[in-house]
Amino acid sequence: MFANNQATPSTPPIMSQINVDVRISGTITVTEPLSMAGQIDGNIEAEILHITSTAVVIGDITAKNVVVDGKVTGNIIAEKVHLTAQAQVKGQIQCQGIMIDNGAYIDAKFSKGAGTHG
Repeated sequence: MFANNQATPSTPPIMSQINVDVRISGTITVTEPLSMAGQIDGNIEAEILHITSTAVVIGDITAKNVVVDGKVTGNIIAEKVHLTAQAQVKGQIQCQGIMIDNGAYIDAKFSKGAGTHG
């Protein structure tokens, strides 16, 4: 008799997770959001990527949005990059927009580029 006018809550996106005790040699390609807490010696391709404070990435990152709390040695190509106070980045960063928190360690060359879609 009475219609429910409330919108159905959307399901939050599934987040893939690589835990702190995992070490990978190779390339990771994922279409859903990824939380990286372990170590990778290789490249990551993702839509949305969170490099947690325990993570170590030695390789290149290609993503739409990247948040870095951990260590990255390599190139980052993304539309949006957020380097938090714990971030340690060495390499090149190509992005449309970047936010850098006080305390982040950066040894990088920056360029504004046409981001990517992971």
